[in-house]
Amino acid sequence: MSLKLKETVADYLSPEWTSIFDIPAFADRMLRIRGEIRPALVLLAGRLSGLLEGEGPRSYYPHVASHMRRRVNPPPETWLALGPSKRGYKAYAHSGVFIGKRGLSLRFVLKDEAEGERKSLGKWMVEDPSGFQSWARTVKDLRDFGPVHDFPERDPPPLSWDPVVFGEGLATRKNAGMDIGFKIGFESPLEKIVQGIRMFERLYSEAGNGS
Repeated sequence: MSLKLKETVADYLSPEWTSIFDIPAFADRMLRIRGEIRPALVLLAGRLSGLLEGEGPRSYYPHVASHMRRRVNPPPETWLALGPSKRGYKAYAHSGVFIGKRGLSLRFVLKDEAEGERKSLGKWMVEDPSGFQSWARTVKDLRDFGPVHDFPERDPPPLSWDPVVFGEGLATRKNAGMDIGFKIGFESPLEKIVQGIRMFERLYSEAGNGS
């Protein structure tokens, strides 16, 4: 699938939607997320999936967060996910485009449900920390979103943890996960988003060794 001339994230997501995450009431915020942001994320997820189709170490099936388990606290951000299964994404390493109060970000996410991939990626980081560090240096302004996932007023810190220590946690702790990536702008070309997702391919390959 080819890119349209100058196609950007702003063709799908509006910068004005960041203010939705200032709405305090659960029902009011969810109404705007489900009525405005989610349909746009569905379109963008499908578009990115098509652009990524047929290349890389795995498939990129489109998904969009539904927040169905939330009943009281409104989500500080919402997202699309691109993962290797049609049935869901949480059990696998996946890429995500997130929108929230702080703006947009493109991230590699590995939740605790992805046990096999979590252990495999952690094992690689322990056994080849220089390999992970070499990969990390190729990604501009790589940040750790894990500590600020539920705190939209905080800026994600630069990635600074020891890959051996972090990898041991991924491999052994049942509640471990990874949420890293970089901030993007609404005017970012979709070509740049696709390139950003391609940057995570080394991590997908190493995580996939445990699938």
